[in-house]
Amino acid sequence: MGLAVREENAKLPKLTLKEKISYGYGDVASNFVWGMVNSYLLFFYTDVFGITAAAAGTLFLITRIFDAVNDPLMGIIVDKTKSKHGKTRPYLLYIAVPFGILSVITFITPDLSMTGKVIYAYITYGLLGIVYTMINIPYGALMPLMSRNSKEKGELNSYRAIGRSVGAIIVASLTLPLVNYLGGGNQQLGFPIVMGIYSVIGIIFFWLTFKNCHERVVTPKEQKNTEIKKSLTQMFKNKYWLLVSANSFLWFVRMGIMNGVLIYYVKYVLEQPGMAPFYLTLLNIANLVGGFFALSILRKYSSRNSSMLMFTIAVVLLASLFLVEGQSMILFSIIFFVANVLIGYGDPATLTMLGDTIDYQEWKFGTRPEGLLVSSYSFSTKFGVAIGSSLLGYALSWAGYDPSAVTEGAKTMIRTLMLSLPIVLTVLQVIILYFYKLDKHHADIVKDLNY
Repeated sequence: MGLAVREENAKLPKLTLKEKISYGYGDVASNFVWGMVNSYLLFFYTDVFGITAAAAGTLFLITRIFDAVNDPLMGIIVDKTKSKHGKTRPYLLYIAVPFGILSVITFITPDLSMTGKVIYAYITYGLLGIVYTMINIPYGALMPLMSRNSKEKGELNSYRAIGRSVGAIIVASLTLPLVNYLGGGNQQLGFPIVMGIYSVIGIIFFWLTFKNCHERVVTPKEQKNTEIKKSLTQMFKNKYWLLVSANSFLWFVRMGIMNGVLIYYVKYVLEQPGMAPFYLTLLNIANLVGGFFALSILRKYSSRNSSMLMFTIAVVLLASLFLVEGQSMILFSIIFFVANVLIGYGDPATLTMLGDTIDYQEWKFGTRPEGLLVSSYSFSTKFGVAIGSSLLGYALSWAGYDPSAVTEGAKTMIRTLMLSLPIVLTVLQVIILYFYKLDKHHADIVKDLNY
């Protein structure tokens, strides 16, 4: 890397509070849509749209396999982008409106045969995933371009996690009441109306992120001529990137399962269907508190070590839910909330580690492909949630789930998905993080890069 680039990156100004908050707006916008996908799309497909759980599960799985190519390709496009707005910000400006339009179309129920509905779902959900990639990868790649400082990146990611939780809380708490109210009791009408409102708000927030956040870190000139094959080879030689990607994937598999199964769990196991918005809101408030928690912890402590501690405590709390289920709903709610606060902490911590792996990539190979490396996070987001959602769909189908006649076998499967799988996934995250050692060397790597 040239001396001029080193000097420019070494003198980066500190980020303002306005910039940090504005960065979080991007995930508020994303989760007005992706919160709907995570929490309601499977339910919408099976109970409103009118296709089977197995068909929905296959849909989620197939469309995300396509993203195995789509996401890295978008990352490469971002790294090659040159414009007056930089290489990430233009996508926030120009893709926000198409993203909002496709979001509404996805939640429309056409008057078609079962086969026609399945085809419609594949087209609309598939296109939504593509456009989500086109805006979310540049949004994620903006973060490591705003600062090299690991503490500042931790704050940016905490605000991002807070933004994600705010969007998800609004979706979880207001969606079903608004759907029923605005649709006059007709959910097929109510869902697209509500999605239209969310989309307009999301577009505004994406534009605020574009307006107030700026790219500061200078990309090495050598990267401009780096071959795609070489970039991909170097990426898979970055052992810390691989560990963070695996950690992210498991985090979002758990999210896909918990957000998807919760509405079924409350409705059919707890037999309190009116409480579904409360528990979905509680889950997302827990993630919000986890983001605020991370905002202070990540300023002082290692992302890796603190995450391992939080996840270990969360496993103990999740296991205790078996003991209190059906005994005390107040105690159940408290333990459920605290466990998910600790799990929610892991999202900004993982994003901070992801930003550090980009610095490691530059130090080790001399190139800084933010878009390509951040594509792992977008891929983990969609593919992890899709694996969780498709697993949920297949499991419900295997257990004979029928919304008109829910059997005890289906209830047992719902309980297993809700209480057991999150524990297994969280334990696997702790194991993966044990092998992540970059936190010990990152400060020295940044010094070497700057001087």
